[in-house]
Amino acid sequence: MDRIATIADLREASRRQLPRPIFDFMDGAAFHELTLRANCDDFDKLRFRLRPLRDVAERSLATTMLGQPASMPAAIAPIGLGGVMWGNDGEKLSARAAKAAGIPFTLGMLSIATIEEVHAEVGEFWFQFCMLKDRGLVEALLDKAKAAGCSVLVMTVTWSASGLQSRMVRNAMMLPPKITPGTLWDFAKRPGWVARYLRGKNVGFNNFEGLVADPGDLAAIVEQLDSSTTWKDLDWLRSVWPGKIIIKGINSAEDASRAMEHGMDAVSVSNHGGNQLDHAASTISVLPSVVEGVDGRGEVLLDGGVRSGQDILKCVALGATGCLLGRAHLYGLGAGGERGVAKALDIIRYELDVSVAQTGLNDVRDASPKILA
Repeated sequence: MDRIATIADLREASRRQLPRPIFDFMDGAAFHELTLRANCDDFDKLRFRLRPLRDVAERSLATTMLGQPASMPAAIAPIGLGGVMWGNDGEKLSARAAKAAGIPFTLGMLSIATIEEVHAEVGEFWFQFCMLKDRGLVEALLDKAKAAGCSVLVMTVTWSASGLQSRMVRNAMMLPPKITPGTLWDFAKRPGWVARYLRGKNVGFNNFEGLVADPGDLAAIVEQLDSSTTWKDLDWLRSVWPGKIIIKGINSAEDASRAMEHGMDAVSVSNHGGNQLDHAASTISVLPSVVEGVDGRGEVLLDGGVRSGQDILKCVALGATGCLLGRAHLYGLGAGGERGVAKALDIIRYELDVSVAQTGLNDVRDASPKILA
């Protein structure tokens, strides 16, 4: 880890650690992966204005997100089956690293670790879910989150249909996966990962333990995702969830405004990391319009393409409260477990601090379009 300097370095380290199907599951996206690339490329097109001769000896990266203190404008994004990156324990390891770094952690509904397990590790966290056909099943999951003290619910709305991840097809890793000599060889080349996997808990959507016949039947649970979800379901959700709600997957001023009208507390600009709809607009390119649509009635977050502290500062400059870190933290997890996630967060924090200073700011919350060239 001492020679790791950037998130790109962590990506390469995780590629060397993980079997190819597992790395591609994390790294790939839908169809031709144009949206995946655009999310990053459009961040890179933005440039800062260097502002010297300002007293920046005292600086603060701290902020609040959904009423909670955060050491920097970032939180860990929810990842389905993210635990497989390190001994099937990845969600708990990421949660511990996030707590140590002083930022929120979001547990995905489709995680290996359960709500109860993560609560035992770190106490309070955020919980993410997608609307299911069985509303009773949704309420049961939300009751678990309430019991664990989750104060923020993240509802993902970008899964109205499952996009085809081309790398998964090439690796025969669809649900259920197909075992071939090629895939066996891919795993055999990574004995460290295999050993951790075999020692770990059973892979399954374990938040559904006791709620469905078999939480290990991944395909059956994915079949529960409700393509008929509409705005009226937000009213129902508001009636059953007492805490804060983030709608993850808003990409236009119109939808952002409508989310506020339905009583949501925040939106996250997201295209699901390019995993569902290819050829979609990048997240950073639509952020200003979403901020305009929210119009100060709630908070705006962003996930998709964030790979550096510079990216976070650009988002804050354009009106976001902060960012959700998806692949950026997963690369660290795949490279070195909890230590790797901690390294990813350290890299991002250092980059953010330097960028705040060099753009003449004393407080990250003062970032505005004025710092952009």
